[in-house]
Order: sequence, then structure tokens, then C-alpha cells
Amino acid sequence: MLGPLREDSPRRIGPYGIRARLGAGGMGEVFLGVRDGGGEPVAVKTVRRDVAKDPGFRGRFRREITVARSVAGPHLALLLDGDADAEVPWLATGYVAGPNLSAAVRRAGAMDEAEVRMLGAGLARALAAVHAAGIVHRDVKPGNVMLAADGPRLIDFGIARDSGATPLTTTSRMVGSPAFMSPEHVAGSGRVVPASDVFCLASLLCYAVTGRDPFGDGPVAAVLYRVKYVEADLDGVPDALRAVLERCLVADPAARPAAAALAELLDPGAGDRWPDPVAQHIAEHERELARVMALDGPLLPGYTPTEAATGSRVAPHQLPTRGTDFTPGLHIAPTQGPGLAPPPRRSRRALGAALAALIVLGAATGGILAWRNNRTTPNGASPGGGSPAAPRIVAGVDKNGGPDGSGTVPYGRNVRPAGWKKSWKGAFAQPPIGCSAGRDVVVCRLVDGTYEAVSAADGHRMWTLDTGQSSNRAGWGPRNQFFMPANATRPTVYDDTVLLAAGGRLQSVDAKTGAVRWETRSGGAHDLNSAPVVVDGLVLAATTSTPEDAALAAYDLKTGARKWQKPLASQDISNAQKGNFWPVATDGTVVYAVGEDAPRAFRPKDGSLLGTAGGEAVQGAGDRTNSGCGSLRVRGRFAFCATYVINDDPSGFGEDMAVLRFAAGTLRTRGRVPVDSSLAAGATLTALGDRVITLRRSSEYQSGVPDELVVVGRDGGRALGRFPLGGKVAQGMSNPVSDPMIVADTVVWADSTTLYTVPIRPDGTLGSLTRTRIPGAPGPTRTPTYDSVTNGVDLEQELLDPQVLPVGGVVHVVYDDGTVISVPLPK
Repeated sequence: MLGPLREDSPRRIGPYGIRARLGAGGMGEVFLGVRDGGGEPVAVKTVRRDVAKDPGFRGRFRREITVARSVAGPHLALLLDGDADAEVPWLATGYVAGPNLSAAVRRAGAMDEAEVRMLGAGLARALAAVHAAGIVHRDVKPGNVMLAADGPRLIDFGIARDSGATPLTTTSRMVGSPAFMSPEHVAGSGRVVPASDVFCLASLLCYAVTGRDPFGDGPVAAVLYRVKYVEADLDGVPDALRAVLERCLVADPAARPAAAALAELLDPGAGDRWPDPVAQHIAEHERELARVMALDGPLLPGYTPTEAATGSRVAPHQLPTRGTDFTPGLHIAPTQGPGLAPPPRRSRRALGAALAALIVLGAATGGILAWRNNRTTPNGASPGGGSPAAPRIVAGVDKNGGPDGSGTVPYGRNVRPAGWKKSWKGAFAQPPIGCSAGRDVVVCRLVDGTYEAVSAADGHRMWTLDTGQSSNRAGWGPRNQFFMPANATRPTVYDDTVLLAAGGRLQSVDAKTGAVRWETRSGGAHDLNSAPVVVDGLVLAATTSTPEDAALAAYDLKTGARKWQKPLASQDISNAQKGNFWPVATDGTVVYAVGEDAPRAFRPKDGSLLGTAGGEAVQGAGDRTNSGCGSLRVRGRFAFCATYVINDDPSGFGEDMAVLRFAAGTLRTRGRVPVDSSLAAGATLTALGDRVITLRRSSEYQSGVPDELVVVGRDGGRALGRFPLGGKVAQGMSNPVSDPMIVADTVVWADSTTLYTVPIRPDGTLGSLTRTRIPGAPGPTRTPTYDSVTNGVDLEQELLDPQVLPVGGVVHVVYDDGTVISVPLPK
């Protein structure tokens, strides 16, 4: 486990402060480190000075870092940092507080079939990602599989190599562990292929389900003989699982299933949690990590760790193989997993009191501070009065505000992202076209369908997720057909997780590291607003990548297991009927999704249909043609949608907005919000507060419609304030403006230079407009001039509006050029 530093141990390696010693091996030592300014714990692996003097070593070390960077996927590890040219070469990997498979089986014994299937399916998907990058892992063994609370991790690519590269090890050195090698390993390093990893994984699963090596013990030569001639001992392997593993344990590599196919074979009957003894083992590692991270400095000689509860469970991290499992030539490639922000530095007495309070609070509340509870205590005030308390950020914030889609953020001024101390500026590699922010990250889908995340604390780049399908453009064709590379959805941040769908897979991604925790088949984006919704321990998503034959499905938030599925649209719908058939909002007890006819309300537990919006919510209803409800926003006892009715403008393009109101849960019609008809032309509903509604007006087709923000009373519909947008710019230039949102009883929006805020008084009237210069904002931009009528809308060429993401008392502003700036919410 974690050991104290020695007198000669380094106290700093690269940007990392060293906290504890993890182990040593033939190549060097491994330490627990934390980046300056806080953040997730990492394993920092160093190389002995005499090894680093080898003329060929640094080149191999650098190439192995390159290999590791090329691999990303579910249950795998990403390189966090490294320097092959330092005096003492090092690299940093994520750290997971949990045992390796070998240690877990030695302590708790063999696992049941369901847990072994879960283990195997996760590792098979990890291998599929490795093989897709042209890499062979070459050392799949129990010591290279870590058990995190949310599933297994395959680590250590130190002996992996590109299939077309020169071997990184000499032919005279044995590569791999005898009991977990394939016949090709025995025949010679040059014959190892991706199917060899599948053979080794099957051997590993035999070990997990029986508790013994599949090719027996004894002299190495005897074990290798049994491996070469495939004399595996499968006694005790359950019949159904045995039938799968036998297909992998055949002599001919071409006859074995590919890794992705093996994952599908193992999925049926897979469990969703570790057995209790293993879970307890993981918890011990978590408590030890939390205890060491709570110290004011490193773990020094003379300190003896003792087991003590530290309150809430610590998030898991990727773990390198420790101690005697640190073998020469191995374990120098990256690992990754969920991150852990260290607790604030404080005295041990104060820390102990805080932890005791957390334990009591956790017992009383189940450890859950959900976003819906924050709504009952505006601005963070405690329910019983008294001083405000800062609730934990659970649900993320996107262009529609919190999970209810109301454009209102469920956090007060006293809430800030973890570690946020001052304004910062960061950058995304390409134009962002859909972002979400939470406690730890600001994550955006980029115009090429990839995802990038920056730290919500200081803006540094955290991770990139490549969906592998970035050649297509994003936008709309001349016939209004929607295109998105990989059909990538807008990301959703929830607690320490990012949910997204891309490439036909719904993925749960660790917010701090980008590690894919699980993935499963699902749909993709139907338009720019498509995004998963989280409620009651479930992830709700569409099942198709096009509107045809779409259905709503619920998946377990922890495991990705599908719980139920309900239809939303038929297969033969016309183009005019197509919409964003995705979940669009939740009030914490009901989930709302767009259906073929109108929005629908479902019970999250079992998918029971609770109601369907009728009346004017249906497309074409009423005395004039209308657009129906393409989305839904929920606030308090009501759900709202904006529908657009053709007016009498002589241009033929005139539309008036109507705000429809329904009972939350049942979607029974409750009439309209009485918006003044003089404000309805060219208006878009952007935010619904408890006392006001914000409308954005603009129209290039209707004369007399100004570009302005209008704030109206929610009950009477009377205009409370009108604010011009865009300002004066030079000819040929544009000053794009974000949609306004409501946070901490303040209306907030931004343009290319300025953050605008207007307070909402307790009586529903408005305070004065405040203009705050945004340092580092890009300023006005040249207006695009390409032919969008003939060729369609290309989002890479378009000038996109900024995105404002207020997370309590901090406002992130994301610009079209990739600039992201974080500033405090002005008082």
C-alpha cells in the first residue's frame, strides 16, 4: 500500500509534489504525487540514473510514451504527463485506490460467474481499443488488472508495441508472465498478434473464476509446454462461461474471437458490482489514500499508517502495479482513472472535526446532495434559516441551465467549482459547439465531433476524447438535413462523470481524466441539442442516430446496463415530422422527452408513460400553422414550451412566439403565459426563472424586430426590461451574443468583449444593468461570407454565439475561436 518516503526520496518530480512511496523495481521507483495547486493523485514513475545512461533507453522510453498516448478507450489508461529528457526520466499516470486482481483473488478467493463476466467484458473492450490503435498489449495478467470501484482497469503498456514497429525488447528476453502467455508468446516475440491478448485474457478469467493458474504450476519449462500445446485446466469454470473461454483458448489465433466480439459474448449475465469482500478491499485502499492526502505534507519516515474511516467514499484512481510486481521493462506506460481532488489544507484537528461531521451528514442523507435539493434553498441558504451553506455541485450546467432545461442554474453565488480561486483563460483546439460545466471540468464537443475538457479550477487542458470520425463536417445540408461527425451529442456533466453518445455508443467518462468507465450501444445526435439526461441513478438517451424509429432508453449510471426502452417515433416519419427525439429535461422525479407528436413525460424507474402534451403543443394545431413543442422546460409545478405561429407579416416569414404551460408530471394543458403580443415577433424563449422569463428577439426577415433581450414577468407577461444586443461594430464585423441565463437571481449574458448582469429583485422587478469587461475576450470578428444557401450551413465556417455557463458564483464564457474565460459573477 502507501509507504513513507525515505530520507533520499525526491520531494518533487516535474510539476508534482511527492506525498508517499508506492514501490520499486528493476528500473526505478514509483511515488504518489499531486500537481501544484491541487488535483488528482498520480503515480510518478522514475527511472534509475544508470538505466537512463543507456544510449538506447531514452529513445525507447520516448517511443513507449508515444505508444501510450495513442491508446484511449473504456477501462484503459491515459498518459497524464512525462519527460523522457529529464535528468531522471519520469512519467505520471493516474492512481487508483484499489487492489490488483491477483491481490483480490489471494485475499477474497475466486469470483462468481457474474462478476467474472463483468470483469471480462470491461477488459475485452479495453483490448478492443488497444488493438484499434494498432497495438498489442503483450502482458495481460492479473497483476496488470486493477479493480476500481467502478470496474476494472487494464494498465501498463511498457512492453506493448506498434504492430509495425521494431520490437522494444530483445528477442532473448522473455516478454510476459509464463502462466498468462499465449502459444505465440512461447513460439517467439515476433509472432504475437492481437489475438494473443485474447488468449491471455481468457487465461486471466479462468484464474478469476477458479482461483488458480489455468496452466498449473511447477517449473517454467513445464508451464510453457502446457501453454504451447493449450493444455488449460478448466475444471470448475461454469459451463456457460467455459463455452466462451474455450473459443479463446485455441491454438490457431485466427479462430479466436476478436476482443470486441468477446465483450459481446461476456455481456449476458454480467454483474453490476464487485462481491462484498472485493468492495471492502477497494474501500480500504480508498480510506488509506484519503488519509495520506489529508496530511499537510508528505508521508515521512517514522509514520505508521493505521486504518480509520474518513467519511464519504473517495473516488477511485488508476493504480500502477506495486512492489514486487514492478518488473524490469514493464509498468512504464500510462494508466488512468477517476481523479481525486485533495481536501483543503488545514490543521489535523479541524480536519478530524470536519470528517466527523461528514460521516453524520452522510448517514442522515445517504451522502447525496442532489441538484433538486438545491432548488429548495435559493442562493445556498440553509433550509432552516441561518447562514448560507455551499451545496456540493452535482448536476452540471449547459446552455439550458440545469437538468430542468429552464435556463436557470440551481446554484447560488457561494457555490464555486472545486479549486477555483481567480479568473483564468484557457483554449479549446477547435470551435466548440456544445459545452457543459460542473464541479471539476468544462467539457465541449468540438466541430470535428471530438471532445475536450479543461479544468474548471484553472483552465489547463485535462483530456481529449477522439471519436474517430472527424472527417465529416458539422452543420446542415441544403435540404436541412443535419450532419455531425460521429453523430456526437452535446456532453452532460454529472458529479464526477461526463455522459455522451458518439459513434453509436453511449459512454460514461471520468470527468477528470477522460477514462471511459463504460460504454454501451445507443443512438447519436439528432440535432445540436441532443444530450443525455441523468435522473435517479439512470442515464436517459435515445437509441438511434437518426430520428426514424427513435426510442428512449434508461441505463444504469454506474454500469451502463439497459433498464428499459420506450418508443418515441415511428420508422416512416416525414422530414417535416423529424425532431430531436431525445430526453430534454427532468425535475428530479419525472423525465421529459420529445416524441413524434409532442413532448412526453415518463417515470424514470420503469419508463411508464405519465402524460403527453396536447393542444397547441402538437405540430399544426390551432387556427394557424404552428411548430408544436420541439423541447420542454420545467420550473416548479409547471412545464413550459415555446411554439411559433405564422403571423400576417407580408414577407411570409413572420412568426410569433407563444409560451405554453402544462402541469409538471402529467403534461395536462394549463394555458399560455400571457406574453405581450408586441414582443412575440422574432422572439426565442431562453430562460424561465421563478419570477421572470427572458426572451431573445432577432429576425433577418421581419422588419422592425430589433436585436434585443427582453425580460418579462412570468405571471403577467409585462416587459420589465429591454436591452439592445450586439452594439456598434465596424462594417463587415460581428459581435456575437450568448443566450441569457439566470443564476443567483441575476440575468447573465455575454458578447465578444463584455459580461452583462441584471439583478432580479425579490418583488420581481429588475435592478440596474452592469457591464463587466472580460479580460482576454476575442472581440468582434469578421462576418462569414460563404454561400450557405447553396452549400448548406457549415458550422466550421459559421460565426457561433458565445456560450455562457454560470456555475454558481463563477461564469465560464466559451467563444467561437476556442477561447474559454472564467470570471467571478459580478456582485
